[in-house]
Amino acid sequence: MKRHLNKSLVYFLIYFALLVYFETGLRVFTQDTGFTVMPYVFSLWFAILLTGITLLFKHTVRALIVLTLLMVLLFGSQVYYYLFFNTFYILYSLFRAQQVAQSYWREILVLIQENLQVLFFYFLPLILLLVGRKKIPTASVQWKKAVIVLGVAVLGYGLTAGSILIRDKDDPVYDATVYHPEAVASIREIGVLNSLGVDLFRMTNEAFGNTNAVRPPVDVDPDPDPDPDPTVFNYNKLDIPFESLIANAPNATIKAMHEYFSQRTPTKQNAKTGMFEGYNLILLTAESFSRFAVREDITPTLYKMVHEGFYVPNFYNPIWGVSTSDGEYVQFTSLIPKPGVWSMAESYVNDMGFVLGHQLKNLGYSTYAFHDHYCTYYKRDQSHPNLGYDFKAVGCGLTYTHQWPQSDLDMMKETVPMFINDEKFHVYFMTVSGHPNYTWRGNMMATKNRDLVKDLPYTEYVQGYLATQIELDRALEYLMDELEKAGKLDKTLFVLSADHYPYYLKSDQLQELNNGVAVDRTFELYRSSVIMYNSAMEPETILKPMSSMDILPTVSNLMGLEFDSRLMMGTDIFSPTDPVVIFLDRSFITPAGRYNAKTKEFTPNPGVTVSPQYVEQMIQRNAAKFYYSQKFLENDYYKLISASLGN
Repeated sequence: MKRHLNKSLVYFLIYFALLVYFETGLRVFTQDTGFTVMPYVFSLWFAILLTGITLLFKHTVRALIVLTLLMVLLFGSQVYYYLFFNTFYILYSLFRAQQVAQSYWREILVLIQENLQVLFFYFLPLILLLVGRKKIPTASVQWKKAVIVLGVAVLGYGLTAGSILIRDKDDPVYDATVYHPEAVASIREIGVLNSLGVDLFRMTNEAFGNTNAVRPPVDVDPDPDPDPDPTVFNYNKLDIPFESLIANAPNATIKAMHEYFSQRTPTKQNAKTGMFEGYNLILLTAESFSRFAVREDITPTLYKMVHEGFYVPNFYNPIWGVSTSDGEYVQFTSLIPKPGVWSMAESYVNDMGFVLGHQLKNLGYSTYAFHDHYCTYYKRDQSHPNLGYDFKAVGCGLTYTHQWPQSDLDMMKETVPMFINDEKFHVYFMTVSGHPNYTWRGNMMATKNRDLVKDLPYTEYVQGYLATQIELDRALEYLMDELEKAGKLDKTLFVLSADHYPYYLKSDQLQELNNGVAVDRTFELYRSSVIMYNSAMEPETILKPMSSMDILPTVSNLMGLEFDSRLMMGTDIFSPTDPVVIFLDRSFITPAGRYNAKTKEFTPNPGVTVSPQYVEQMIQRNAAKFYYSQKFLENDYYKLISASLGN
């Protein structure tokens, strides 16, 4: 018996050492993930669990090697995913990895090649186990002992998890375990295996209809209006019968939602309300677009549209958990994406009647959405028709040119004839020419425009990035020329923002573009450019901070649409209500200053003084936006509101 116990102890020590090694490596390679205690505490219980599982097999050494291989693949892939997307993947994305590999296989190979040290680090223990496997003691199947070991693991894990659940609700470990805000915070606080375990528990809960695993915030967001005088301008709101909805709510969650949205103060209409009423609208989400792509020398059309429309130097484009798809979701809905799923794809079964596609379609506009990549990617063939668009992409209406990435200019040439003769149109473009990687051989758009950037004072990879953005510039130039020929340019509003920052550029490459100054990764990494442009308008500078979440309410106001601003987490940038830029890690920017959620520090803007309660109030208000955005998606809230209005 003692001999068997000693063998079991050997397996436990191996597993524990492996988990500590893997967790530590992940934190070193991902830099800002940080070192905390709980991942190593949970590693203890997972090591015991893996030991118990191993004892269930006849060939325990083989079981050890197989389980080690699975951990190598899990931890190693998380590191590579982080190096690419600046976040970790979730189970939902893991189950759909084929789509990611389909589009990114070239970039994945380059990433591995450029970071071979990660591959070596994670495979080294596996190689050592294979070389020394004959020295590892083999234990025969011990069912009773395995059950005891597994019981110890479950008990220890349960006690540890229980100790977390009695912590203060603002404790980051409690937040990561119960609220599960996003993958980076979760893995930082509770480790890789436990984070995926929490994710699995949440997904299982939702499969059985329990969507209330997260805690509602203590505070609701009243959005106080700094100018309460209702006589000058009306409010952007609908006559939603909230009192009746609250009285007849089917459950506590729906009731809380009605109460929350009814208590928010709608934003006021203003001098810009209806400025572009009746105009055509062209909305674009531009792949990896950034402020660095806006240059008078090589992207003159982008430069003109950014600076001669509503120029917003403090525009931010936060990245969310599902990069491009979440970027689209935020722009379309003015809601924060739900963690753990592909929110845009999930929304295809919901009523999306209040987004621009449906709003303008109901006013007699023809509505189209185009994407020069596969139509099924991110399930856009389901989500985008549900947004009110006639959707066409490669494989469902658009030509595949056998280029990677495909040309945005070619997309414009193919699609403009489909709508330009319509009386009124709203068109959405999701571009792809700016897609990484940015090598001359690996990116056909970079190669195509190479001669236009080869003399710029940057490394080749940075030149490659700028070359891809030239293709977007040419696409916009062509689009504007065709609209002018048709006599429709002056009656068209253009709105463009990025899906995310160019995350495939490394820090030193971003520094090149930033005139040699290092780019702050908490805030400035996400500062971008936005286009809100009409060829006949007078240029105007807007100094307020703005984000992609503000696009829907801002454009709805400019177009003179009837909408309810209380249902949007963003703000019409022209209203007197202060906007707030919210980031995935809960950092935020307001006109008063910046809050860094990692350091818990608020830095007021020069000359600004805030009350001691200001930061905590903003934290609570933003927490409410995260929570009720999630509930909005889960409970098909537009459908409830639409029904209450008799639509």
